[in-house]
Amino acid sequence: MQIISVLSIIISAYLTYLHYSDTSSFCNFSEGLSCDVVNKSIYSEFPPGSGIPVSLMGIITFLIVLLVLYYIKNDKEIYFGRKKIGRRELSEFLFYLMILSLIFALYLVYTEAFLILSFCVLCLVLDIFIILVLVLSYKLRGEING
Repeated sequence: MQIISVLSIIISAYLTYLHYSDTSSFCNFSEGLSCDVVNKSIYSEFPPGSGIPVSLMGIITFLIVLLVLYYIKNDKEIYFGRKKIGRRELSEFLFYLMILSLIFALYLVYTEAFLILSFCVLCLVLDIFIILVLVLSYKLRGEING
């Protein structure tokens, strides 16, 4: 999961750079398959038109995944006030974070297919990574919860 998360951060950082840049992406193949068309659209921000790139949200999400994995792998606990959060709760949090990420990714695929009428190859790679981390987090959750 760590490797997938690092790759996701790199791709999301590149997409964030492209969002603010006048530079053209290497993954523009046609009108229907163009990272620039998608990444420069109003739907590349959430909420649309807010100025907050979706790709920035990807960076934050996968940084959280890395942080949670660090705590799980090193058997460390987090304290919120007096409440102790251990491996079990962290694995649950990771699993539900990835479910929310998948729901959001499905919304983005919908906007690409029906509103923008173009697909971003790098975004689709990130969608696959979200599914992979979701499956792996489900397995991790099962291992920890027994």
